[in-house]
Amino acid sequence: MLRQLWTLTRGQRRPLSAALLLTLTAAAVGVAQPLAAKGVVDAVTSHRPLLLPCTVLVLLLLTQALIGACATFLLERTGERFVLGMRTGLISHLLRVRMHAFDRLRVGDLMARASTDVVVLREALTHVSVQIATNLCVALGSVVAMFVLDPLLMLLILGVLLACGVVINRLSAEIGRSSTALQTAVGAISAGLERALSALRTVRANRAEQREIDHLDTLAHRAYDAAVRSARLTAVVAPTAQLAINAAFVLVLLFGTARVDQGALSLGALVAMLLYASQLTGPVTELMEGIASVNRAKGSAERVQEVYALPTEDSSPAAIGRGTPWRHPGRGAAPVPSLEIRDLRFGYSPDAPVLRGLSLTVPPHALVALVGPSGAGKSTTFALINRFYEPWSGSLRIDGQPATDLGLAQWRSHIGWVEQDCPILHGTLRDNLCYAAPDATDERLWQVLDLVNLTEKVDRLPAGLDTDVGERGVRLSSGERQRIAIARAVLARPRLLLMDEPTAHLDPANEAALTVTMHSLRKECALLVIAHRMSTIEAADSVVMLSDGAASATGTFAELLRTRPDFRRLSGQR
Repeated sequence: MLRQLWTLTRGQRRPLSAALLLTLTAAAVGVAQPLAAKGVVDAVTSHRPLLLPCTVLVLLLLTQALIGACATFLLERTGERFVLGMRTGLISHLLRVRMHAFDRLRVGDLMARASTDVVVLREALTHVSVQIATNLCVALGSVVAMFVLDPLLMLLILGVLLACGVVINRLSAEIGRSSTALQTAVGAISAGLERALSALRTVRANRAEQREIDHLDTLAHRAYDAAVRSARLTAVVAPTAQLAINAAFVLVLLFGTARVDQGALSLGALVAMLLYASQLTGPVTELMEGIASVNRAKGSAERVQEVYALPTEDSSPAAIGRGTPWRHPGRGAAPVPSLEIRDLRFGYSPDAPVLRGLSLTVPPHALVALVGPSGAGKSTTFALINRFYEPWSGSLRIDGQPATDLGLAQWRSHIGWVEQDCPILHGTLRDNLCYAAPDATDERLWQVLDLVNLTEKVDRLPAGLDTDVGERGVRLSSGERQRIAIARAVLARPRLLLMDEPTAHLDPANEAALTVTMHSLRKECALLVIAHRMSTIEAADSVVMLSDGAASATGTFAELLRTRPDFRRLSGQR
């Protein structure tokens, strides 16, 4: 467990080691204090001058306080740096997790791992780790000093401490299991709450508030039960350690007094032994509690390690320059298709293929409509074009460049994507529009807004482009969210624009305007559009019909309407 936690301290080991060194130094000074007190007592009983031993004792007390303060500050700062590094590392990793792995996870649970679990680990990896090391050294130092003063008394004390250690070791194992159950339950609560809040309108429209409350209440009680079990076990640790120390103190007092009476031990040595026995109270209690705390962090450590074990893709900005340089066709060369798909095969599970040898071509500056019944593979095709998943076989080319020759960031920098549900991020209208093109000028912004027929809407807003759109764009209509999503994709000047049913939420007037816009966009890039509306299909240069994961027919709208009965049924015409 300690080795597993140690791997998470990467990047903070130097300051953590420095804090540990300072704490150990302060502890060593503390271990020397009873010996200094012995010197004071011996000086009194032998009528020697008190100035030197008293000065030494005071200096030791002041030195310990000063070094302890420096160690505490360094430890606190190291803890905050650990939290910062862990959170930024988890965020960076989560945002690059491969989609096939991400699809199996719950967002709320991942958020809990990057927040709650990190805080738990902070205590275990900074305060508790240093606390264990320091108190262990203090305890060992005290034991050694007591052994030197009187081996017989020390053996009695050691027997009591070993018995205490056996009991607490068993308790700590149970605490670790309870902690894992607790953190898992907390993650489930976060996931359940995120699920309900992200669809709050759906919850209320279906009168499901009480069902969601009951579900979350069950999860909360599960977390409560795990926390109470952990607290019950933890509550036994400190009293057990305290009992052992009190027993050791009584042994020193009783047997030590007898040995002083026999002349086998000096009064100063007995005072030192009593001080050491008293001094063991804090370190041993904190040591046992620290071990229990490390076991409480076991669940969090495992959950964080699970995140880091998830596979990631290399889509960082630095990856844009990797791969084969972009090749532009020479003057007079034959036009290269903007997108070329050859014999693409893919499925989300090995025994359930979705695409079965799909092939299609999107010529430069063309508008191609992708049609087909639900489940034919249209959205999966878009996911593979975006390279969210790797195909089982087949090839993808954009402007003649194979996908295998280009890094993910470089490939995606030439593709724009308008999703069907048109996600809008919290922030201003400008933030959303410039999401893929943060350096876009206001002139270019207004040009794109005019293309999607949003100019009048933005002009009427009090803050214009700086208007807050609300969580998930709640202050916008569904049609406005769709047009903003289109503008966002177009603003980045892609070579290929993917549009997933772009007219789904538009009224007839805006649908007609968007059809004109799509024709205008062809001057800048090629378009591949998943379409169900007749206006979009009729406007396309060619139509690719998908059936059972393959292109069953390709042609113009009129050609397919004339030659394909299945296309006529799909388009609602007889």
